[in-house]
Amino acid sequence: MAGTRVSGVANRSGAAISFDRHAYVFTHTGRTGCWRMAAASGLFTYRAWGFLPLLMFALKCWQYRNPADLGQLLWFCNAANLVLGIAIFARWGNAVFICSALLLVGLPIWVFDVVATGDFHVFSVFTHVPSPFVGVLVARQLGASRHVIWQTLVFYLFMQLLARLFTPAALNINVAFDVYAPVKMLFPNFWIYSLTNLLGLTAWVFVAHRLLFDKTVRTA
Repeated sequence: MAGTRVSGVANRSGAAISFDRHAYVFTHTGRTGCWRMAAASGLFTYRAWGFLPLLMFALKCWQYRNPADLGQLLWFCNAANLVLGIAIFARWGNAVFICSALLLVGLPIWVFDVVATGDFHVFSVFTHVPSPFVGVLVARQLGASRHVIWQTLVFYLFMQLLARLFTPAALNINVAFDVYAPVKMLFPNFWIYSLTNLLGLTAWVFVAHRLLFDKTVRTA
């Protein structure tokens, strides 16, 4: 709703609110004086936000600086931070959405992994928490086409292919070699497990896209 503006709306305390698609202004007048708060809704369009996921990726590079551990950087969460930072700088909405969707769906999986295996590093908090939320806000501003649904699946499979080509099977990077150990008893084989992951990811991306881009707020 480009250009829509609502102004002069007062609440019970006498506060006046005015806003449009670019900014909102909140003004309150009372006995104690006046105070004004303004916040631009375009905050997350700035390319500088790309530094955040790149910094998160740099921390993981330092964590896995041992040559024997470099393959760990190919985990979805790590690679997605790198691509997300680049995509924000390039203002590539589809890539921002793809990386953010993968990071968000990976957040509860990472929490489950920490509980199930006890494998925890503080840098993982940074790659799994702030980056996807910044990514979602940036994606909301940049937009993304419906092609992101199949593009996300392509990126997912591409990262699994890289894992199979360049990392040892024992690490099971991006669950590209075997069923994730804590849930292995739930699946008869690796291919059923992989298909389940793909179907679940497809459903998640479809829902996430609908939630972010297909609903608009209307004002009377």
